[in-house]
Amino acid sequence: MSPNLRKRLAVAGAGIPLCALVTYAGGYVFAAGLGAVAAIGYREFAGMTRGAGTRAFVVPGSIAAFLFPPVVLAAGFEGAALLATGLVLGFPALALATIDLEERPIRSAAVTTFGALYVGGLLAFGIPLREGWVLLPQGGGAEGGRIPGTLLFFLPVTLTWIADTAAYAGGRSFGRRPLAPRVSPNKTVAGAVSALLGSVAVAVLYPRFLLPDAWTLGLPRTLAFGLVVGVFAIVGDLAESALKRECGVKDSSRLLPGHGGMLDRLDSVLWALPAALLFLAFAA
Repeated sequence: MSPNLRKRLAVAGAGIPLCALVTYAGGYVFAAGLGAVAAIGYREFAGMTRGAGTRAFVVPGSIAAFLFPPVVLAAGFEGAALLATGLVLGFPALALATIDLEERPIRSAAVTTFGALYVGGLLAFGIPLREGWVLLPQGGGAEGGRIPGTLLFFLPVTLTWIADTAAYAGGRSFGRRPLAPRVSPNKTVAGAVSALLGSVAVAVLYPRFLLPDAWTLGLPRTLAFGLVVGVFAIVGDLAESALKRECGVKDSSRLLPGHGGMLDRLDSVLWALPAALLFLAFAA
């Protein structure tokens, strides 16, 4: 076994049970866990953009990213919209007060606002899934037991993990034609097709065995769910690849040995969570 593989397995062995326990706890424990992940992801984002010559506010942006999941839990997406509005108004004022015009304060405010929304705002879409706002009876994530909400949250997460693994295997075995050579030269059309096949397989099998009583979508909508979430996961992966290429970095950080940074682990999940929630909210 290679040293890199040992590192990857060690991180996964510690991280997966911790994520499962925090998700199982639900409520504000889960929201705080998502917020902490969002804050770490935002710090990596700010570090990458700083390397590209744009100064982002590290501490205020990290706090803003952290707040999105607890705010969604406490006040729904209406509260998140108010928070986002506050950021749009507050960060330009902070930038104008603390950054010289030569250092482009409005660009700093824009990057900070986008980073907090991108990481914290998108991760906050996991709150309704865990708390059973869709599919499960209202409040089913708590009153109906912790397990259904936990399993529902991990559906799009598992889908992205399997899709990523399928893309790697399919790309190595059959990859010839690049998918987006200017963004990520190593990604191939065969890898993307393999990822979508893996996504559909998870969408069919996961609810059948783990959510048999809660899953109300028929086969056509289940297949569509797998395709939609799979496509969004691929776009999320490409979006972070474009960000890293623009910033001139290979990984978002070295936080997770063998895996890169937190954003490297979240790239697809950030897009898969809102895709899953919105699909289920309108199709279930």
